[in-house]
Amino acid sequence: MPDAVVVPSQPSHSGSQKRQRVKSLQIAMTPDEFAVVRERAAAAALSPSSFGRAVLLGSPGPRARRSPPLNAELLAHAVAQLNKAGGNLNQIARILNAGQSVGGSEALDALAHTRAAVLRILDIVGRRDRQ
Repeated sequence: MPDAVVVPSQPSHSGSQKRQRVKSLQIAMTPDEFAVVRERAAAAALSPSSFGRAVLLGSPGPRARRSPPLNAELLAHAVAQLNKAGGNLNQIARILNAGQSVGGSEALDALAHTRAAVLRILDIVGRRDRQ
């Protein structure tokens, strides 16, 4: 006798669509129109879907997450600081591998620079330090 096949009573949904939003609306747009929608959504710090709900319904929805605006110049500066700290750590590792001792202040300075750069990047992308 063949094994019984179990059919779920409700269709499974993808991870982000497990909520009540099971209906979608498709709107035909030209590439230029779509670019304008994406720019306006970004200016409102919303995803295109949340922006569409905000325009059509007056609210982006209870779980709409505003994306933080990124300042590319500040982010590049923070990454440069992180690269500098990485260079300092590399120099410390080279000294240690040569069997020489490293001053505690050099290691602490490199660690402090690394931590400052990471905190700056977290600030720029709108995240908080976990400590």
